[in-house]
Amino acid sequence: MCVDRRHALPAFLAEALGAFITDWIGADADDHEILALARRLDRYLVTEDSDFGDLIYRDGLPPSPGVLLVMTQLIDREDRAARLAALVPEALAVAEGHFVVVGPTRYRFRPLPDGAAP
Repeated sequence: MCVDRRHALPAFLAEALGAFITDWIGADADDHEILALARRLDRYLVTEDSDFGDLIYRDGLPPSPGVLLVMTQLIDREDRAARLAALVPEALAVAEGHFVVVGPTRYRFRPLPDGAAP
């Protein structure tokens, strides 16, 4: 959700089966609906929208099995596809039960709150 299809799609689909949230609900769905759908479908949520971190950690909404926040705006346009292709495999490897932030040169992660996927 809220990712640039030109850069995120190739990097993530090379590593895992994926789909865009708009395949199930409208593009105007709010963040609560999106998070709930990812949870119901038992899918990782990949997004450029940092509001999902607030919903999970601040507001206490139950997370999906894993959340990946992709910070593409910090990566030069010319380098985005290559940088994501280099970082996504390792980020996906730790995504289960974690909130993963993928930045321009590295990724970092922290456990999702209690009630999250193992």
